Amino acid sequence: MKTYLPHSFKKIGIGFVLIAIVFSLIGGIDGDIQGFAEGQLTAAKQFGRDVEQREEQLKRIIEEEPIISEEKAELYIMISLFFSISGFLIYLFSKEEIDDEYIQQIRLKSIFQSLLVSWLIYAVVKLMFSQIPLDGIYILQFQLMLYVSIFRHHKNKEISEDEEIALGN
Repeated sequence: MKTYLPHSFKKIGIGFVLIAIVFSLIGGIDGDIQGFAEGQLTAAKQFGRDVEQREEQLKRIIEEEPIISEEKAELYIMISLFFSISGFLIYLFSKEEIDDEYIQQIRLKSIFQSLLVSWLIYAVVKLMFSQIPLDGIYILQFQLMLYVSIFRHHKNKEISEDEEIALGN
């Protein structure tokens, strides 16, 4: 796989992913608050403390006006997806410090494995939980995250094996 960007762009790609996380958190703030309140209610029921107070608090949260409108929340989520996918692609197309044929071989192996694993997981989820909607954009994002993880794993494994060989001789 040909890389086109210098190694320093890896940090830019990571920065884009971090920005995506922030936008995603902002877009899902109402659901996060409601989920937190539901968790408090569940814990209160389990331990038998302040159940009525927690139920009242959850009702207020559900009935309140959302912090962010649904349209804005969806916009933040779309911006998050853009930054996330862009960041992973920038990271993917950036060179390693030492970018030789062996690294290229690890890249190709990682791409193949990430595609295979992501589509197998997709098939299992679709068969077991057919009611869960899975958009293509999320599948792409999952594939890119999986690629980065698998590539790092293979690269770190090879580096540690090389260090063992060097220390053993």
